[in-house]
Amino acid sequence: MTKTTIGFLLLLLAASPGGALPTDTPPEIPATLTLDWCLERARAANPALERVAARSAAAEHRIIPAGALEDPRLAYEASNIPIGDFDFDSTPLSGHQFGLRQKVPFPGLLSSRQRAAERTAESAALQITDRELLTDGAVEVAWSELGFSQQALDITRRNTELLRQLAATAESRYRVGSGLQQDVLRAQVELTALLQEELRRTEAIERAEARLVQLLDLPAETELPRTTDLRLGAGEPALGPLLGALDQRSARLAAARKAVEAAEARVRAAKFEGLPDIDLGIGYRARRNVTGDPVHGDDFLSAGVTIRLPIHRSKWRARVAEQRALLRIARVDLREARAELVQLTRSAHAELVRASAEEALLETGLVPQAVQSLASSRSGYEVGRLEFLGLLDSQVRLLDAELRLVRARADKRRAFASLEVAAGEKLR
Repeated sequence: MTKTTIGFLLLLLAASPGGALPTDTPPEIPATLTLDWCLERARAANPALERVAARSAAAEHRIIPAGALEDPRLAYEASNIPIGDFDFDSTPLSGHQFGLRQKVPFPGLLSSRQRAAERTAESAALQITDRELLTDGAVEVAWSELGFSQQALDITRRNTELLRQLAATAESRYRVGSGLQQDVLRAQVELTALLQEELRRTEAIERAEARLVQLLDLPAETELPRTTDLRLGAGEPALGPLLGALDQRSARLAAARKAVEAAEARVRAAKFEGLPDIDLGIGYRARRNVTGDPVHGDDFLSAGVTIRLPIHRSKWRARVAEQRALLRIARVDLREARAELVQLTRSAHAELVRASAEEALLETGLVPQAVQSLASSRSGYEVGRLEFLGLLDSQVRLLDAELRLVRARADKRRAFASLEVAAGEKLR
């Protein structure tokens, strides 16, 4: 085939709909980045979720082979051929031998192996649920951090503009002789500090975007829009019921319990492996009628049993001991998982209570008070009743209060997401 022909065929393949290579179409990013869209995207595209789903499918496919007999073996043997004549007509012993053999393990071995595979598959399926909660929590944390960084940049820029106005007022007062040069210099220093803060806030946005793009499996060059409001109206649930229901509702603990049951089944299987198994065999010899054959060429039928003798007991005891050690590990993993989830639940609940209380305090108290204080200080400065440092202090307190409020809202969402991951259920 010539190069021209090959090139023509490649062009036809590329042009045909069936021969076109699949391309990943970038998802359509909404104009406003909602948490629901992020969660839906993560459920569909997050690589970690895809990995645990594939592991679960692989574990499910191991169940049938674990409980099945080995394939039977078909054998053929050219039996008793004389070397001198090398034919089947010289002696009545010669013939074509066909055999069929089947290995039969000790009763209980296959059922134990299948039970271990079933429990492993159930554990893997439960890990999907746990991974979904983990992914949802990670997405909400990243989304909240992006929202905080965006709003923090807005607050910083708004305060920068306000400080520019204060600096202009200080310069005007200094030019007419009613202000101090140190007020002008102090305003310029604070303005420079806020401009540096803007750079840090911009960097924080890029870091938060990178984390969320990774979780959502979006193209690297994706630019995310602004998030929706960070406010969360849900109240904090009581800690006692969450801890009491942990064993029943946590998919992680349920998966760990299934892993223990699988390890127990493997211990039983290891014990059965050290017991005798048998090979059942049946044979059929096709013969010819030759001179001197007392049965005149009748075919022969044979059957037999082979028993494996597990005499190396130290080997089998070591295998059982190995599985028992793995069982201990599975039980320890369950205990550690329960202790870790209790600790995470308590910590997340404490953070949620703190963030909720701080949000309420800032929203209804400190931020409105800081706004009023700044307005009062500005009026006092303009009429000469307040020094510039007092005005600047009021402006700094307002900036701090507004940033703390947005931080508290983001922390509340992060704590709620962590609490749902630890509790093993949706609480909103």
